[in-house]
Parts: sequence; structure tokens; C-alpha cells
Amino acid sequence: MESTLAILGVFFVPAAMIILIVWFRNNAKTKRYQYQADLATKALEKGQPISADLFAEIEMKRNPLNTAIILIAAGIGISLFFILMSAFFLKIDTNASSSLLAVSSVGILPFFIGLAYLIIHFIEKKKAAKKDAK
Repeated sequence: MESTLAILGVFFVPAAMIILIVWFRNNAKTKRYQYQADLATKALEKGQPISADLFAEIEMKRNPLNTAIILIAAGIGISLFFILMSAFFLKIDTNASSSLLAVSSVGILPFFIGLAYLIIHFIEKKKAAKKDAK
């Protein structure tokens, strides 16, 4: 029974995280589009012209350094959470503790993705410095 729960936890936790991330992103986009539509409706009701820029997509250039810091911190946080939970369950059940310790490796994925973004940041910084020097 406990091993079944551990196996389900290994698959459920990452799946739940992905579902939540997708839901939050879609929810934010929906709110932004609703705000744009409400603004356009109010402008039309008052007889104001609607700017073409109102419905233009906002292009957000993400800084790889910010993304790297967030992902590295998330990876460390996820791993620490499972390690602390395994320490807590060690007093109760050693099998659950060892399963949670194994699941703590889930945090390695965002950690290494964050490291990749960190490397990208420094590569882009060097390229920009070379471009400015020319």
C-alpha cells in the first residue's frame, strides 16, 4: 500500500505542478484579454476611438538571469521540502521516508534548467559585450 502511494506521488506531484502552472498562465491571459475587451467596450460607449495598440500582443523579453534564479530556488525548495518531509516521516515509517527521499530528486530538474539559463545569461552577456566593442 505504501509503495503504491509513493509511486503515485512520484507521478502525481510533477503532473499536478505542470497542471497548476498551465492553469495559472491561462488564467492570467484570460484576465488580460477580458480587461482589454472591457476597456474597448467602455471606450466605444463613451465615443472614444480605440487605439490599434490596445489589442497588440505585449512582447515581454525575459531576462535569463531572473529565470535562472527563480528556477534554481524552486529546485532547491522542492528538494528541501521532500528531504524535510522524509526526516519527519523517518520517525513514523522508514519506507515512506526512503520513498520521499527518492522523490526529492524531482527538484533536480528545475535546478539544472536554472543553471542552463544562468549559462545562457553569461553567454549572451559576452556576445553583447563583443557586439558593443565593435
